[in-house]
Amino acid sequence: MNDFKDPTVAPATFRALEACSDEWVKRGGQGTPLKVEFSDSGEVRFSPGGLTFADYWVFLRALTHGFAMPRIAPMLSRPLETFRVIRTLKALAAAFADSENVMTKVALGLRGGLGAAESYARLDSKCIDAIGRESPGTISFTVEGEDLSMWFRIEPKARYSSGSGEPPEVPAARVCFRDLEVACRAVDGKLDSLAASALGEVEVTGRIPLAESVGYVADIAARNLVFAR
Repeated sequence: MNDFKDPTVAPATFRALEACSDEWVKRGGQGTPLKVEFSDSGEVRFSPGGLTFADYWVFLRALTHGFAMPRIAPMLSRPLETFRVIRTLKALAAAFADSENVMTKVALGLRGGLGAAESYARLDSKCIDAIGRESPGTISFTVEGEDLSMWFRIEPKARYSSGSGEPPEVPAARVCFRDLEVACRAVDGKLDSLAASALGEVEVTGRIPLAESVGYVADIAARNLVFAR
């Protein structure tokens, strides 16, 4: 169960939304890449545009229930840009709810989960311990026979980044899902990684400990994403 008192959840959710919106636009979706941040007063602000929620709890209701009253004045100051943000959020929610378009759900789920993992790798004590033992390197995630590639990178000085497409360097480890169904189970948190490897559902090559550490952090991050369900 998600614990929203955990200080890692909010920044991880924001980063996941940013990553998902970027992936949605890259895949030709109607919308705009998002940036999300806390203001000094505790408001949750989206850019571009003026979509603003009074606090994290109101923002959370918008994600989990599909509606919550935002601040009116900021919306009216930049209505066109705000409309694009709202359209992007609605499109992401629809994509995760669409059981027919598995490719898009997997792409968004993997990208969002790896984006959230950036925050967990920096802020969660268990994840810091798990991934802090690893030297810099990149791990790629692909699906056999599909045009889908995601990556997560450990950089020097405990910096982390993630993205889609061609990795920024030759991957030190590679994870390949057998098909979209297996990848979708991973996104939903229903894949037993040990059994999946034994059954040939997932192939891991290269630096196995790196893949295991990043997979551990990504699993924890994905379980706490409230909108990717």
